[in-house]
Amino acid sequence: MENQRQIRFGELIRSLISDCLIKEDFYDEDINPTSITVSFVRMSKDLKIANIYFMPLGGKNKIKILQNLKDKKYIFQKFLSRAKIQSKFTPKLSFYLDDTFDEAEKIEKLLLNKNVLRDIK
Repeated sequence: MENQRQIRFGELIRSLISDCLIKEDFYDEDINPTSITVSFVRMSKDLKIANIYFMPLGGKNKIKILQNLKDKKYIFQKFLSRAKIQSKFTPKLSFYLDDTFDEAEKIEKLLLNKNVLRDIK
């Protein structure tokens, strides 16, 4: 269970990562910053580790973009360190694909199954 401080700091980091995607130049055609959505950021209890969950628009090239973001993570670290966040430490970043959309679609397909609809009624 996350406390209020973790949620607030995670939202700040999410906003800064989104700004970094727009403002910084990654020198890579594979990273189209306008097509990446940062869904949420989960912070550790001591606020030293930030797990960033993202999804590219349309879900295309997910693995390639994930690898590129992991390779360019130093750009995000530098951007956060210059952002003057109110913390002793700049959090270490880890990038993950956000699979909540896929899970929601899978659950919806299950609920629309004839056998499940029969059991619900």
